[in-house]
Amino acid sequence: MPNNIYNNLSDDQLKAGYWYVTHRVLLRKLGIFILAILAGSLLVFGIKGIIDYYGTDASSREALLADISKNKLNQQLLVELNNPSDLQVLETEVIKTGENMYDLYTEVYNPNQRWYIESFDYYFILGDDEKTEIKTDFVLPEQTKYVLNLGFKSQGIVNSANLIVENVKWLKVFDYEETRNKFLNFSFENIEILAAKQSGLSKKEDIANMRFDVINKSAYNFWQPRFVVFVLKRDKVIAVTQTILDSINSGEQKTESLKIFQAIPRGVDLKIVPDINILNPDVFKSFEVDLP
Repeated sequence: MPNNIYNNLSDDQLKAGYWYVTHRVLLRKLGIFILAILAGSLLVFGIKGIIDYYGTDASSREALLADISKNKLNQQLLVELNNPSDLQVLETEVIKTGENMYDLYTEVYNPNQRWYIESFDYYFILGDDEKTEIKTDFVLPEQTKYVLNLGFKSQGIVNSANLIVENVKWLKVFDYEETRNKFLNFSFENIEILAAKQSGLSKKEDIANMRFDVINKSAYNFWQPRFVVFVLKRDKVIAVTQTILDSINSGEQKTESLKIFQAIPRGVDLKIVPDINILNPDVFKSFEVDLP
């Protein structure tokens, strides 16, 4: 028998071999064509990437690099870890309420997130040597607070005054923001302000009566909550006073009525600010509260 390797091939294998031999030139050209398409696609993709990198995406890339290079640390909080930032004291406002009678108030701000002023002494300096009595107050973390001296009788005309702060006692606290949102939840409704002559309480024009409802929407009961009340005319404070309730329970609504002994024009608004030291357990009634 002749030694022929093709004798062992089937008919299908022979047909496949014959087809390949007769079409191998076409297959070679087809392979070259496919490789050319792939090479062209890669070239186009590369050119587009270069254009995007130096052109259309340049601003986005620069913004991304700038964001990556930013210092994401809370520098203020790092500074506060061991030493609180100073209390910020703004200019003192002087409101004349009568003959040599004045209401004084200053806006102060505690910029610290984890420190609060448990107590501090303050007084106002008027002129060269006149000063008010010394009072004590507190400032909560990140609180804008109004320091008051109401009904001060001066020796003469007062145009300006300065707040003096002494004996500041700082305490560190944690998770205060959550505490504040739970406890300080009050709303004020049915706000009215009338000249006393209109309300029938007095015939004098220089006395005004204000009335509003205080609603305690928190789940906590308070002893002697304090509220600072501003009378505003076109966003300018023209009068200031305060009120301290005996107590207010959770969900309770109380109507408060106050008098201001000065002439109040029409078209004014009231701004009411709660001022309660929620970091002092003594302000809560009926149950014990765990504070940070």
